[in-house]
Amino acid sequence: MSELRKDYYVQDKFVLIPNNIDQINKNPEIIYNTQQPVPVTNAQACPYCPGSTGDCDNLVLSFVVKEGILQRLYDTTDDENENWSIRVFECTNPLVTAHSNQQYSDRPFYREPACGFDLIIVPTPQHDIALSEMSIDQWTNLLLVLQDRVRWLYSQRGVTYVAIYASRGINGGSKIKHPHFHITTFSSIPPIIEKEAKTFHQSMNESGSCPACSMIEAEINGPRQLFSTTGFITLVPWAPTYNYEFWICPRKHSTFFSKASQKEINDLALVICSSLRGMDKILGKTDFSIAFHISPEKKNSRQLHWHLEVYPLISSWSGLERGFGIYVNTPNPEDSAKILGEASRKELARLIGVL
Repeated sequence: MSELRKDYYVQDKFVLIPNNIDQINKNPEIIYNTQQPVPVTNAQACPYCPGSTGDCDNLVLSFVVKEGILQRLYDTTDDENENWSIRVFECTNPLVTAHSNQQYSDRPFYREPACGFDLIIVPTPQHDIALSEMSIDQWTNLLLVLQDRVRWLYSQRGVTYVAIYASRGINGGSKIKHPHFHITTFSSIPPIIEKEAKTFHQSMNESGSCPACSMIEAEINGPRQLFSTTGFITLVPWAPTYNYEFWICPRKHSTFFSKASQKEINDLALVICSSLRGMDKILGKTDFSIAFHISPEKKNSRQLHWHLEVYPLISSWSGLERGFGIYVNTPNPEDSAKILGEASRKELARLIGVL
């Protein structure tokens, strides 16, 4: 029997699970295992490649790895600058602007200035490498730089929320093949984060318990778990919006990504590498997006249990999703977790040297 499921936190979202329990076995072609078209950007024209001749965003910071330690480059020689490991750019065509135009209006034509910062984090000088192909060390260094920028951005005036996200492929909205992350700030909390935080706040007030911690306790070793480590669990959510969507959550209660320890960052890098490579083994190098759901650090009443969400983009939405907010998910989350979990655990074993 088909069923409707509700999200853990956003209770006004419905996910339709059709009656197709055996479909994954009967129709193996549902696994999207073909190479997707990639953005047409060669290394010579790429604005993020070393020695690029293309139009580049404004360089803010450069980092280099020396003797295994990530170091910030200040006054550097050209040679050092050409051998960078991670760079931070300020967008020349930002989604939000640094200065307010002071244009406000209320219903029915509500508007407010979209003020904030728009940064690009380039985690590697390698143009043709995919996010899923980056090493554990590269992911560790990227996460450390993301932490550094989150701390700095939350110290800036007018920043209420810091959004961290990335995509691969045209369907994910990425026009540049070179791997990169976006950090965009807002003067208000985004709607999905606001809904999640409201649920967390209500649960903590009513029962004193974190709903994410309760969810994780229920999902550990369950049918939707891909795998878990000491610090993190990777799972397909009960009511996913996207086919093969999965989350990465700290197992212990944690509200601020910016305060994650070095040990936790190392563990998270391993988990991200394993799960993204497992996804590629099953779905091919399909387009996908990744988003960090982190707490807005300036409003203590709007805290949440931070986590990452990965959305493979293997199918387009119909009128049902677009027009009514009811999301059709095939195969069902339990089958998705089984398939992704087997591939991800193998990748984890390879990364830690078991296989």
